[in-house]
Amino acid sequence: MVVRVLLVLLGAFYAITGVWMLAAPESWYAAVPGVPQTGPLNHHFIQDVGMAFIASGGFLALGARSGVRAATFAIAGATWPLLHALIHIAGWFMHGIPTSPARLASDAVGVVGLSALAGLLAWLRAKGENP
Repeated sequence: MVVRVLLVLLGAFYAITGVWMLAAPESWYAAVPGVPQTGPLNHHFIQDVGMAFIASGGFLALGARSGVRAATFAIAGATWPLLHALIHIAGWFMHGIPTSPARLASDAVGVVGLSALAGLLAWLRAKGENP
């Protein structure tokens, strides 16, 4: 039951983040530590990423449902966040770990940590844990 609840909560978080990105891109851009340092505000890029967040969130939430396909939904939902995290980790190797505590927390917890949680939850669903 815990895995299913966490899938719904994480799915909702990702979906809400995506909606925020689509509805108020300037607000999202200014609020997330490190994002303004990546370059100027790019509405098209933020919309693309926002849609990826919405899709991942929806699939993670669907991964909480009963049935044999639940694990497939959870894996689909975890895929983009895990790939996104790999980009951030590669950046750490190329440019060093962020020195700003806010940006480090944003990257380590908000990107890598949450994607690792998504991957773990998807793996547990695939193994048949907590059906």
